[in-house]
Amino acid sequence: MLKLLRRLSPREWLMTAVSTIFIVLQVFLDLRLPDYMRDITTLLQTPGSVMSDILVAGGKMLACTLGSFASSILVGYLAAKIAAGFSKRLRQSVFDKVSSFSLGEINSFSTPSLITRSTNDITQVQLIIALGLQVMIKAPILAVWAIFKIAGKSWQWTTATGVAIVFLLIMLSVIILLALPRFRKIQTLTDSLNRISRENLTGLRVVRAYNAEAYQQKKFSTANFNLTNNNLFTTRIMAIIMPCMMIIMNGLTLSVYWIGAALIDAADMMDKIGLFSNMLVFTSYAMQVVMAFMMLTMVFIMLPRVTV
Repeated sequence: MLKLLRRLSPREWLMTAVSTIFIVLQVFLDLRLPDYMRDITTLLQTPGSVMSDILVAGGKMLACTLGSFASSILVGYLAAKIAAGFSKRLRQSVFDKVSSFSLGEINSFSTPSLITRSTNDITQVQLIIALGLQVMIKAPILAVWAIFKIAGKSWQWTTATGVAIVFLLIMLSVIILLALPRFRKIQTLTDSLNRISRENLTGLRVVRAYNAEAYQQKKFSTANFNLTNNNLFTTRIMAIIMPCMMIIMNGLTLSVYWIGAALIDAADMMDKIGLFSNMLVFTSYAMQVVMAFMMLTMVFIMLPRVTV
């Protein structure tokens, strides 16, 4: 995959740099929202606060939300342009290369494999680039920035977040170990299905002449069954991720609130408001850290599908 990225044109690298700037802006705006939420919470609990101060903080939150939304649209547009243009050139390059092959070279790859590489695999490359520009760049920035934000808030909350991340990494590692071998088999199984379909279509007269329809049907059903089972296994494994993520995120939220309740109960009256506001802000930052690790893992799982 890294070798393919070297084929990006200077214009596409420039668009990537511009999209990175908007990603940084989006992360900055997303992480500013909890700060304004803390200000609103503090104002609501502070005697003498006026509605205008709350409206100003709320207006800033709305501005950050709209700015993050606009940045997200621009990043998505640039990523789609880069991925579509790159896949167009790559598809043309693969076609030209295959057209220059000798008969022996074609036989060494097999025709079904070349068809799969020219269609399905390039589509996967396009998907990886489109999502990667939005996720692989954003996730590390978001994780580091959010960790920096929560640093020094409370060692109890930080410990709870660390434990949640450890559980998340263990869960994702198990899923990756189970899913990656199956993802690597998709290429071979797809090639086999294409080969049998091609043989049946090109040799249709021979199949009918020798009354071999049942034999060809059995071959196709076996290949189709194997590919379907492989896809079902990987899909079911991937379906486990979201429920596990919800358990970890809800468990982390519950832990932060439980620890926060204990800290607030033990604090002085003047410190209770600040601790309550920090608890709400910390919860938002902790969720951002968990989602960043989740996004990185999803891209890592998708990479083995690319075999071009």
